[in-house]
Amino acid sequence: MLNNNYIKSSIIFSLLIMSCENEITINSMESNQLKNETSLYLKQHAENPVNWQRWSNSIFDFSGELNKLVIVSIGYSSCHWCHVMEDETFTDEKIAELMNDNFINIKVDREENPDVDQAYMTASQLMTGMGGWPLNVIALPDGSPIYAGTYHTKEQWFDILNRIIRLKENNYEGLEEIANNVKNGVIGINTITKKSEVSEFNKDFLTTNTKIWSDKWDLDDGGDIAQQKFISPSKYQYLLNYGSIYEDQETLNYVKKTLDIISNSGIVDIVEGGFYRYTVDPEWKVPHFEKMLYDQAQMISLYSNAYKLFRTKEYKDLVYQTINFIDSEMNSPNDLYYAAMDADTDGEEGKYYSFNENEIQLISGEQIELFNSFFNIDLRKPWDNNKFLLLPTRDIESWLSSNSLNKDAFIKMRDRWFSEIMKIKSKRTKPRIDDKTIVSWNALSIIGLIDAYDAFNDDLLLTKAKNMFDNLLKKGFKNNMLIHTFKEKQYQDGVLEDYAFLSKAAMRLFQTTGEEYYFNKSKEIVDNSIKYFKDEESDLLLYTTNKELFTKIVSIDDGVIPSPNSIIAEQLFNIGHIVFDDYYLDQSNKMVSSVKEIIDGNINSYSVWANNILNRVELFYEIAVIGKDSDSKTKLISEKLLPNVILVQSNTESEIPLFVDRYFEDETYIYVCQNKTCQRPETDIKYALEQIPYLKTN
Repeated sequence: MLNNNYIKSSIIFSLLIMSCENEITINSMESNQLKNETSLYLKQHAENPVNWQRWSNSIFDFSGELNKLVIVSIGYSSCHWCHVMEDETFTDEKIAELMNDNFINIKVDREENPDVDQAYMTASQLMTGMGGWPLNVIALPDGSPIYAGTYHTKEQWFDILNRIIRLKENNYEGLEEIANNVKNGVIGINTITKKSEVSEFNKDFLTTNTKIWSDKWDLDDGGDIAQQKFISPSKYQYLLNYGSIYEDQETLNYVKKTLDIISNSGIVDIVEGGFYRYTVDPEWKVPHFEKMLYDQAQMISLYSNAYKLFRTKEYKDLVYQTINFIDSEMNSPNDLYYAAMDADTDGEEGKYYSFNENEIQLISGEQIELFNSFFNIDLRKPWDNNKFLLLPTRDIESWLSSNSLNKDAFIKMRDRWFSEIMKIKSKRTKPRIDDKTIVSWNALSIIGLIDAYDAFNDDLLLTKAKNMFDNLLKKGFKNNMLIHTFKEKQYQDGVLEDYAFLSKAAMRLFQTTGEEYYFNKSKEIVDNSIKYFKDEESDLLLYTTNKELFTKIVSIDDGVIPSPNSIIAEQLFNIGHIVFDDYYLDQSNKMVSSVKEIIDGNINSYSVWANNILNRVELFYEIAVIGKDSDSKTKLISEKLLPNVILVQSNTESEIPLFVDRYFEDETYIYVCQNKTCQRPETDIKYALEQIPYLKTN
């Protein structure tokens, strides 16, 4: 909670503003130090006249010595407005002179240093109520923020810098007060006290909170009601599980409508595949064009799992289209995936994806009226600079009917259109690929591939997932600890999300293959996450081991990327049910209890936590398939959506407690278990699954 002094200081300061790991040396701060960086984002600023430094904790040793304030400017390579500010503001000689004379200037790639980004983004949200990138923070010499904002024009930035300089000269005590209040506010947000006892959860908690969330559902256009639309896969995965268990058809209909709309909307690259990060409108029409690996990975999972329930062919097609996109455009030489694809080409946002009137004529030929109708093109209303976007018709069946077309004829016509589109695109500059490798995002990709394998029984997907996992183990560790990102010889230390997602990837591989090696890795990574990241003040885990930031970070919100704490809680729960060890269950219960009060009334921002609660409110089952034929039977069971279930298998004798004394040479049995007790083993999948009530209707 914010205290009155902080609020008062923030208001006063806002009015003032509105009105108004390389070796660091003092000498090195007299020039731009980004020329030798491997980060594409940092390299984009290497020719600026600003004396940029990369992030280093040691910088703050010099800032105090030099008595200079610090500018921390944070962004990422595929961010459009980051490019704009770099080109318009940070290339200006007058601004550069002002920054170099009065500030130490730090440029941060948020994908390399997500802990730095989280710390300063929280400060920005406290001070302004908003966040985004580029994030530009001005801080005291010790790194404590006194100002935060996002994109600034050249004129705005010049004005702000001058006002901060005057405040430093005339009212430094006031800046210190602001910094102290902001720092305390951020620390307060990241301080979650231990509960004296584990919380009790019931169905009413979930149903009440899901109902509160449902008031925010956009029943016309899908997703939540908002001016901008993000895809947020974990939200819909929870609703799929919730709707299935409670036979809530209204919830399932909402999810399916949302997924149907998304699959035929502007947020999908209908020609080359892949999901854009978000749309700038509430109808999923006009995208912000960058493509992030974490979105692709999670949408592969979501549509694969939704296919299990709805059996919609278009979902399968979309999954494969997305996999083909990342395989063709984001695959690295070491068989992992790069981080992102840029929104801009040749300095223009969306240039690669838009077409002028002459190009539309070339593409469509004699079918121009059908083409314009299908892609919602009004030649009188260009998107930008006489360019048009291809925004597919939402209801294809109705469109076919109104134009007296059968589906086969349309597909042939559409394929010809796509061929002509690619001829035009082949002559253009392709968007840049940010060729760093991020461990956590690749782990999400492994999970996506396994979910797709379960849904579609495609062995190539499982092979790809196993190879990726092996390569992450080879490339993703330094001194027996996970790293977060690597490129060439540069790397960044791992954060909690790397441990959380890689542990889940290992668990999913264990579930799918039955190889105990993966289970042991999953458990080892979880154990290490507790060892390295334990927060002594709470039952949760710290996001980073970096103790030089102005605040600790305890990440709990399930945003576009799930909270690593919610994933660790999930993994502890799963491990506990496999090894029958109350330690893991107790740790998981404590973590979930810690956030109960926080998520109450805001479950839409904590969807993985909500799923953790669902596992506790309703009966949770272990399905163990044990015997020589375990693989084939597990594949068949995996084709169903299985909320509140952990499905595991073994084709040999095993010392894992869930498997002990349940292997027989002459038969493969399916055990449905709860709380260390199994029901009568079955050889027939149908009879085994009938032991789980909600699966009868799934």
